[in-house]
Amino acid sequence: MNCSECNAPIEEGNLFCKNCGSPVVADSSRRTSNGNLQEMPDDTAVVMNGEGLMRWAYDMNMWKNPTILITVWKVLMLSAMAPALLMFFLSLEDGFIEAGAVFFKVIVVVVAIVAALMLLAYPLVAIMNGGRYCVVFEMNGMGVNHIQLDKQFKKSQVLAMIGVLAGVMAGNPQTTGAGLLAGTKQNTYSTFSKVKTIVVHKSRHVIYLNQNLIHNQIYCEAQDFDMICDYICQHCKAAKVTYKN
Repeated sequence: MNCSECNAPIEEGNLFCKNCGSPVVADSSRRTSNGNLQEMPDDTAVVMNGEGLMRWAYDMNMWKNPTILITVWKVLMLSAMAPALLMFFLSLEDGFIEAGAVFFKVIVVVVAIVAALMLLAYPLVAIMNGGRYCVVFEMNGMGVNHIQLDKQFKKSQVLAMIGVLAGVMAGNPQTTGAGLLAGTKQNTYSTFSKVKTIVVHKSRHVIYLNQNLIHNQIYCEAQDFDMICDYICQHCKAAKVTYKN
């Protein structure tokens, strides 16, 4: 058996290539937690353990992919509506037209402030994180966990750790997984049965999962996108799915 990345020979039983560190994909079809076969691309970046838990890492370039910037912008704009609406209702006693004018003025001022803050803050945050957003995902038939890692973690390190975790068939997997979780900043878990809407944005390599009070973003490589998207959509049976270019 040869490595799918560098074509170097791999000894039987190895979890990742000794030459390049890529995780070993022994078979393109894996069995999920519900017992069904999950077809995977030959060059998949997803690693599955014996219990049907899928793990993969994604290293996003914050300068080229605007997903985080757009998400933060939307959140700030929704927050900006609060003072504008407050001023609108307080000004209604002066007439609807006057209240509308006040609302418009407040919105313009708030948008200008938010835009200025974004122009200053986003590049600063990107520089502090080395221009990268490194994240690990864990997914099974119940849900998916989005785990943000500290900036010092490189994708090669994460892939090696995932390979080790995938090979744990005995002992205490929770203890083994502690090494990965120790480097996390935060995590967001989406329960598939509670997801209300799914927005698929393939060009940005992102799938948005929305449920009450929880909004998650699932990133994956191009070769795994369709497989992961189909898996999520099949398990979020009550969710409305929207596809965007």
